[in-house]
Amino acid sequence: MKLNTMFVFLFVAVLCSGCKNDKTNPDTLNSNITESNLKDISELAYIEIYRTLFSDGNGGFDAHGDLYGQDAVSYVSFSEESSSCGDVIYLSNTSKDSITLALKSSFNFPGNPNKEMLRAYKLGPNEKISVGNSKLCYNGKVYDIKKEITSAGFSND
Repeated sequence: MKLNTMFVFLFVAVLCSGCKNDKTNPDTLNSNITESNLKDISELAYIEIYRTLFSDGNGGFDAHGDLYGQDAVSYVSFSEESSSCGDVIYLSNTSKDSITLALKSSFNFPGNPNKEMLRAYKLGPNEKISVGNSKLCYNGKVYDIKKEITSAGFSND
């Protein structure tokens, strides 16, 4: 009986410790990056770089490799509009079908091991979406961001 009581107590203790308020909550992490106590760019983790590059929330979803082939690449086009830091880059689908594509963002932040980010996007027929800026302005410095479509295929829906 004592053993069962001890297991129940241990289970409740583990369950409660997992529910503590975590200081690395994604909402507070993003606000920490934009405050005056900015980390050095060499200290940013992958998720912090992602949130900085895609502050508008349109960062697609994580992708790896050549997922979609090259069938629809010619139906996707880039366009740019001026902004306060570099140009806002847009992708447009000129096809009458939905396209799923992988977009690689390459960058070189001094001292940071992260060099690229591969994100997937789905574009409806004749849809245009923002995929971030051509430059990153961070902590008083400007860094170039290169965007490249690695694969694009037609969706079945």
